[in-house]
Amino acid sequence: MDPIEAVKPWKDTTYYLMLAAAERGHDVFVTAQRALTLRQDRLLATVRPVDVFADHERPFVPGEEQTAELATMDVVWERTDPPVNRRYLYTSLLLDFLPRRVRVINRPAAIRDFNEKLAALKFPALTPATLVTSRADEIREFIEHHGRVTIKPIDGHGGKGIRFCRHGAPDVDDIIAEATARGDRWTLVQEYLPQASEGDKRILLLDGRILGAVLRLHAEGSELNNLDQGGSANPAGITARDEEICAEVGPVLRDAGIVFAGIDVIGGMLMEVNVTSPTGLQESARFAGRSLHHDIIAALEGTAPR
Repeated sequence: MDPIEAVKPWKDTTYYLMLAAAERGHDVFVTAQRALTLRQDRLLATVRPVDVFADHERPFVPGEEQTAELATMDVVWERTDPPVNRRYLYTSLLLDFLPRRVRVINRPAAIRDFNEKLAALKFPALTPATLVTSRADEIREFIEHHGRVTIKPIDGHGGKGIRFCRHGAPDVDDIIAEATARGDRWTLVQEYLPQASEGDKRILLLDGRILGAVLRLHAEGSELNNLDQGGSANPAGITARDEEICAEVGPVLRDAGIVFAGIDVIGGMLMEVNVTSPTGLQESARFAGRSLHHDIIAALEGTAPR
């Protein structure tokens, strides 16, 4: 995970999962990507045992560093923040060396296969009109056809780098040039959905099934609903359309080895499939009035009801 010193325990999903594991009697260790070492086919890591508490003023008490062979663990969970860059990809390749008896979440190959912006296009009937290109002329034509669009970097996260663009705006060419690095970077361009003004829904999936949901609503004066960009978390119900989307997406993710995912839905359309370090668990649990973090750890123990 990312350094525990920077964790915000009142909202952090990783902390919440660690807390559930500790409360259920499991030993919890933390490590970082840079702390992994491969000796022949043995994956080692410099780890710290951590006591975890439901006290936001004192969430962690870390122990002394030690070297651990990760094959001795029951579960290894990578929860570092995106982007999925070279370090992230090499980490996933190192994790592939762990034996099958170790549960690696999410499956490293699945992380490599499911780009969080592009994965939704594996389900094209569920998504808005979308173009992925580095060509300015194709983007201009797409904008002209759809009138208003959302432009996203395909390796972005947390709402960073998202731009909105309208046909006829004086800065269209500048936005396109910046987004595509003047033709050197693939960029995702998507039909703008007016329902975005009503918020976007994060639906959390556990083993392909709906676990919980939260509606993220933009702050005043902003169009971005992401919580990292000032958006607020609100209760969200699950509609028949949500169930339809999850029924199609969930089994594909489960079969790929994606245990915990967060899909984003706007206006009944699938926008993103988040598989690296989905967030929103604490908010979803609070609105549901259930210990969803315990549900996840129970599923890993094999004790969750089916």
